[in-house]
Amino acid sequence: MKLMLLLFCFFMLCYCDIPYDGETKLVVTGKILDENGSPISGKEVAVEINNGSTYWPADLISYGFTDSNGVFTLVFPAPKGDYNIMTVINEDDNVFQDKHISAKIKNFNNYKLDLNTITLFRKESITSLRLILNNTTTKKGITSIEIEGQVPEFDVDLNLNPDNPGYFNTYYNVIKNQTVRLKYTVSDFSTSPSSMSYTVSVPIHNEAVIYTINY
Repeated sequence: MKLMLLLFCFFMLCYCDIPYDGETKLVVTGKILDENGSPISGKEVAVEINNGSTYWPADLISYGFTDSNGVFTLVFPAPKGDYNIMTVINEDDNVFQDKHISAKIKNFNNYKLDLNTITLFRKESITSLRLILNNTTTKKGITSIEIEGQVPEFDVDLNLNPDNPGYFNTYYNVIKNQTVRLKYTVSDFSTSPSSMSYTVSVPIHNEAVIYTINY
């Protein structure tokens, strides 16, 4: 088994388009729990390297499974350059959600990235909330949107700029049978600029929810 893993790593280093530093090793570790806080064992975890482009193939550089405590540790050679390091968790599972965590080398501390505790929700407990932004005047615009509640994330970018102006997520995966708090800010760009913050409760049941924000 060890010989096969060594041959696999040698093949990846020699035949992929992304250059690697064979002398520098990176480590990604974490612990996977379910929504009740119980460890999930035997879940697939992989590390893929890409240049951030959807159209560029990724290198599968490390692969493993969680142990009986839900813990995983993956070791792999460091890419040479500012490449995207994607931790892919539980892909192609019919029971629990999958999760993709995107990082850069700058996110590693002493060559290690500790993702700490990662919660995976059962797919049957997840529905969706879609926001429709209905602008009724050119003098106003939404400047922030935030959702509070049980919101399982499928894609996490450790380097995402939350202050990116003009961009708002309007689609959320949410846990069924709860009430989420929708917080948003509307700015008035007329002769006397001002902002008003709003908080509304949105009930979530079993079916997908569409909520319209008029501003």
